[in-house]
Amino acid sequence: MDIARLAAGACLVLALAGCADHTGLPAVEPPSEVAAQDSSATSPHTAFGAQRVWANGMAVTVSPPSSLKPSDTSFPKSPRTAVFTLTLVNGTTVPYRTNQLVVRASVNGEQAAEVRDSVQGLGGVAAAVAEVAAGGETVLTVAFAVPEHTVPIRVAVEPNGAGQEPRAVFEGTG
Repeated sequence: MDIARLAAGACLVLALAGCADHTGLPAVEPPSEVAAQDSSATSPHTAFGAQRVWANGMAVTVSPPSSLKPSDTSFPKSPRTAVFTLTLVNGTTVPYRTNQLVVRASVNGEQAAEVRDSVQGLGGVAAAVAEVAAGGETVLTVAFAVPEHTVPIRVAVEPNGAGQEPRAVFEGTG
């Protein structure tokens, strides 16, 4: 009988604890989530070579493209490859997991295919390190299939996954 009363009392305490007012407690951010973009950003697009910093300290820079002739082993085949260096700085207080990172490019409004070329060391986003420590940074190289002539290019970086905020769009020609 005493065990039954003890169990009933424990259930009552747990039920009341769940009903407590939790307002005013700080929200806990998931470990590898990048905070929404700082509202002070005036342009939806950033020039290649400039750094985009989010409110939580995460920052990304996409270099201006360099042009490369694809090797015989590159996939997919294209007349030319635009190569970008992406620098990701984790200015947050928690590790960032790069398996969420999505980098896409568009040329003249059409999505460009990411090129992998092992002969030229282009492993793509999948070749990124697994985790960037708080205060650390990583550099990776990405390449996209482009026409032979110079074209306008946009590169979208989504640190929390495809279609998730925040997002930085870099643009220029290449």
